[in-house]
Amino acid sequence: MDASQFFPDFKRNLVGQYEECAGYRLLCKNQSFDPYNDLNCEDDMKKVPFVTTTLFKKSNMLFKELLRLKPDEMVKWTVSSSTTGDPSIVGRVESDISQIKKFAEFQNDIFHPDGGYDCVFYPHPLEMNEYASQLISGKPTESYIGNVMGIFKFSRNTDFLLKLVDNDFVLDIDTFIAFLSRHNNKHDDLAIRGSTLLLYNTVEKLKNEIPPVKLGRNAIVHTGGGGWDGKKGNITSETEIERFRFVEEISSFLGIPEENFLDTYSFTENSAPITGHYSKEFRDYYFHVPEWARVIIRDIRTLEPLEQRGAKGFIQVLNAYGTNAYAGASVLVDDIAEIISTERCPDCGQKCMTLSITGRVKGSEAKGCGATLSVRSEVA
Repeated sequence: MDASQFFPDFKRNLVGQYEECAGYRLLCKNQSFDPYNDLNCEDDMKKVPFVTTTLFKKSNMLFKELLRLKPDEMVKWTVSSSTTGDPSIVGRVESDISQIKKFAEFQNDIFHPDGGYDCVFYPHPLEMNEYASQLISGKPTESYIGNVMGIFKFSRNTDFLLKLVDNDFVLDIDTFIAFLSRHNNKHDDLAIRGSTLLLYNTVEKLKNEIPPVKLGRNAIVHTGGGGWDGKKGNITSETEIERFRFVEEISSFLGIPEENFLDTYSFTENSAPITGHYSKEFRDYYFHVPEWARVIIRDIRTLEPLEQRGAKGFIQVLNAYGTNAYAGASVLVDDIAEIISTERCPDCGQKCMTLSITGRVKGSEAKGCGATLSVRSEVA
């Protein structure tokens, strides 16, 4: 994708959103913003009004007001997980889902989707999407992360570790132990993916039951969906999980190099997942903002845009693509990021804006971006 095409595509998307979504048009008029006249260059994107993720919450009953199409024109409603029981609901059409698939394909070399073996700390995508599904305006609700997984190119040899038993998802820990035993000291091309919290809790449990393994240099750990604060849906940990400690402990027990750890940051209201790699030198995940998205970091108190290295603030994501059904061109989330660089990753040298995801404003409503799951297991 040509990075120079982002701004004209973003303006086209925003103008369409302005014309088609009355709620967003009202927001713009209240802020005296006219996308036809006030959006002329990339720097003007800092002035674009944003929709906050809280407006998509089920309890606010505004998610239909944030559509660009009629509710019965939606193909599905993607739903977040929620520790508080108040998920976000986002209407989508097929073109929105296929756009996320394109983004994943652009990063095939990072994700290693053609690897020999996958072991996933999530249910099968079909089970994930059908679980607790309801109808809204005649269209089903589905897990957002289940939709993302459904378009991801897993290997032919994939073990999904969460099994549906008596309407609860139960972790199949025996299959994970067998997976580790089968690949121990083999240096096979494999990936362990899925829930940060479930993987961490499982490894902590296994430390008392089996000896460490050595999966080797060809293995990767690819997590996503958050959970670093020790909460994800109704899965909990006793304490917040420090990213460097997660990597060091999982790396040590599974015998996977620390530099082979990836984490994907996304949320249900967004269309462009942002993937980060772990830096052993800096002991943190460094997230690369891809060329098909833009991120603005805003001061927590004033909401003014920040640009200096080391500045921390709310994350605003600008989407040029994948929001044909809803007002998702400019979304502000209550997660906090630190600007590592606006030009180049100091760890790997890639030219891109680089962020560290540091957490969420204390006292802010807990928000999830994964599946609506009920997990029952000994380690959850």
